[in-house]
Amino acid sequence: MLKTQGSLPLDTAAQVDAWLDSAPGRIATAVLGFVFIGWIAYGLHSDPRWHWHAGTGKLPGDIVHEFMEEAYTQGKGVDAYKTYFSDKAIDTAPHTIDHEDGAPIPDQVKKVIVEGMDVAVYHTIGATRDQPAQDVVDIFELSGSGWIIRRDRIASVAAQQSAH
Repeated sequence: MLKTQGSLPLDTAAQVDAWLDSAPGRIATAVLGFVFIGWIAYGLHSDPRWHWHAGTGKLPGDIVHEFMEEAYTQGKGVDAYKTYFSDKAIDTAPHTIDHEDGAPIPDQVKKVIVEGMDVAVYHTIGATRDQPAQDVVDIFELSGSGWIIRRDRIASVAAQQSAH
């Protein structure tokens, strides 16, 4: 009966072990290791999903918060859309003031709900730039790579608050 180590006879296993301990064996394993590392690095570098942008590596709620900060608080709507929205994004409210640059837009966020890659923001946009105050629900859908790929908006004129 043959003595084995795993599926190799002991004398073959000893020969392989001796070869791996020799200079040519060590060089071959080092080269093989560099080939595997290079293969992985090339895949990470050339993968089209790895586009570094403002939303890369962030949570959906944080991405939407940063978008709203830039579009409303800083008044940089054009830059905000270029930075956070995908080129093929669907926006059901394309002609709103948050698409434009100008003075900061008064905005009071009342509630944010995040579920998976969807973010719903209930907020009041103050009267500005010849637009009355509005109560708005924006529903954002984000891609796995951090781009906003869809925004649906439900809006109504803000209710006047009584001075009690």
